[in-house]
Amino acid sequence: MTSTIDVDDRTTWPSQVVDNVDKWVEQYKGTTEYTSDLALPLEAEDEFRELLSGRLLRAYHCTRLLPHEVRMIENAGLRPLSADLLHDRINSAHEAGAIGPDDARELRAAHVFVTGRQRYRENQVCLILSKSMFLHNRHGCDPLLQTWGGEGIYMSYKAERLLDRLKGLGKPTVVVALLDLGGRGSPHYVFPALHKVFVGAALRLSDVGADVFYKAPVPPEHIERILQPGEPNYESLGDLPR
Repeated sequence: MTSTIDVDDRTTWPSQVVDNVDKWVEQYKGTTEYTSDLALPLEAEDEFRELLSGRLLRAYHCTRLLPHEVRMIENAGLRPLSADLLHDRINSAHEAGAIGPDDARELRAAHVFVTGRQRYRENQVCLILSKSMFLHNRHGCDPLLQTWGGEGIYMSYKAERLLDRLKGLGKPTVVVALLDLGGRGSPHYVFPALHKVFVGAALRLSDVGADVFYKAPVPPEHIERILQPGEPNYESLGDLPR
């Protein structure tokens, strides 16, 4: 079985990762308080990713889901953002009785693929690395947990008048996913760079974590858990929307 690596749990790191990280820790400790400012050579990230080859990395996707959407992710995994995905979510919400025909019609004409604001968002699943992101990056997590449809809808000016309605749909949800970030030349973008995140974790910097822009679907077998308010594992992430 493929082993899982957790940025927050050093005991899950392969020995080669530990060795490389410890060398960088000795070199860069005390140089900065911020993970993104660690002066590690960027060209070293590809080599570092090679050390993770064949292993899965735990990450977190913030969203807001209706009951049938929880089952959809359990059965089909996470899909990259696309116009088809938004249409499917809107249509299934209408079929489930969560929104009426007028709201469905307006949402179909209001999402980012209609208004041209899909740039930097399409064809990717957005996730975060490290549970500490829920503490120091609440401003980034909260809108995703508070508004149904995610950035694909609420970042469109045409959907502004529906925001109050969207905030009443579904429940805040954190999908715990296992990612194959690949090795050298991987299309999946991580910021700050992946090797910086591991060094930041080893140095116990207060802002440890990263945004992951995953350029592929996450299959259902790589969905580890789906967490919602009232569940101990959700509550343990911090003071998140309920």
